[in-house]
Amino acid sequence: MKKLSLLLAGVLVVLMLAACSSDSNANSEGESGSSGENTTSDTVETGSVETSVEATGDEEVMLDFWIHQTGEDETNAYIELIDAFNKEHEDIHVNAEVIIDDGASAYSDSINAALVAGNLPDVMAVDGPYVSSFAEAGVIQPIDEYIDEETKSQYVDSIIQQGTYNDQLYSLGAMEASVMLYYNKDLLDEAGIEPADSIEEAWTWDELMENSKKMTTEDRYGLNLFMNYGVGEWLTFMGAPLAWSNGGALISEDGTTVDGYLNSPETIEALNYVKELFAEGVVTDSPGEMQFEEGNAALALGGPWIAVSAEDAGLNWGMMPYPYKDEKVSPSGSMAYAVTNNTENPEAAVELMKWMTNEEATIKISKATGMPPAQKSAFETMEKFNELPWSVMKEQVIQTAHARPSTPAYPVLTDAFAQSFHAAALGEDVESVVEQQVQRVERELKRFEE
Repeated sequence: MKKLSLLLAGVLVVLMLAACSSDSNANSEGESGSSGENTTSDTVETGSVETSVEATGDEEVMLDFWIHQTGEDETNAYIELIDAFNKEHEDIHVNAEVIIDDGASAYSDSINAALVAGNLPDVMAVDGPYVSSFAEAGVIQPIDEYIDEETKSQYVDSIIQQGTYNDQLYSLGAMEASVMLYYNKDLLDEAGIEPADSIEEAWTWDELMENSKKMTTEDRYGLNLFMNYGVGEWLTFMGAPLAWSNGGALISEDGTTVDGYLNSPETIEALNYVKELFAEGVVTDSPGEMQFEEGNAALALGGPWIAVSAEDAGLNWGMMPYPYKDEKVSPSGSMAYAVTNNTENPEAAVELMKWMTNEEATIKISKATGMPPAQKSAFETMEKFNELPWSVMKEQVIQTAHARPSTPAYPVLTDAFAQSFHAAALGEDVESVVEQQVQRVERELKRFEE
């Protein structure tokens, strides 16, 4: 009983930390909403999804399914997929609930409340990096028994990587994410700077620094890192590949320690590179919300949603691969589905997960959200990903995507890296700050020692 209480408390902490992360525009790609008041009430604020297919009463299995909504088009895509599932499966019926991402803690609050009340759904959306925390706490269950190798091979590698904990698969996602180096075509043309059209041509750190300096003027920054998203998951999502590209890491491969990894010379060097970008004045820690889209920054390291906002703003934009030092690496990870331990029908629940993440589903959701699909075949079917600029996103998801660390201590680890990144941006002593954060994460890791 004591261990169960500790694990439950740990999950509540996970969700509270997730709720205290960055801007909702970066949700699940870079990821959680901004801080909001938490609750452990057993009242879950969700809304029933209006589907056209009603239960007949003859179904053997009824599944409750929680959807995490970030936009109306996305929700409509989910409704169509659920309707199709219910039509196709005479013995299973899905009752869906939508939890609107309000930019605060709505989704986290709902899961918290359901954990306390013991009424989690059969299947729920989870944030990719937090899969290990839910798995360690026994909130979700492994699904390997119901997923064969052929099915797993249909997903891009990073989806399986982010859904795996202790060599067991817990989640499947319909969408992926990445961070690209966006650029203002007109400004680069004026400066005579050649963009990189493929991973092979990706800019190095030195080239990013040099070109950012060239593009910086009295009334324009060379680079935008979207620091306005806050000190949260975005900084880890966007910033961790700098460490990985330099041979650094956030945590040991076996997940037991961060000492010698988060504070390794390679990771410190990556953070000092960030410090130099700010010191040179090519990037600001307080950009306007539309700095890049309005032409007030020539370059921007941003997620797939920036392509949508840049297009809507009428900007003449392009997309380059993530810059590198030694190894070409890009970030990955997004919302995924997992089967809770509340379900009495895990096999049917996995059937729903597979349906919501198959080729047709990933294409539909990609069109609705602008996010890259999680199925390899979907990239071939969607023509836009075979042409510039979208081919850059496809290359990264398939060739260089790197999932964030799988550890039950992830909520504290990601906050530690984000705090270190922010300290670098403010010009603080990086080594000193990182050493403090290492001690903090090491204390958290001890909670999970057997």
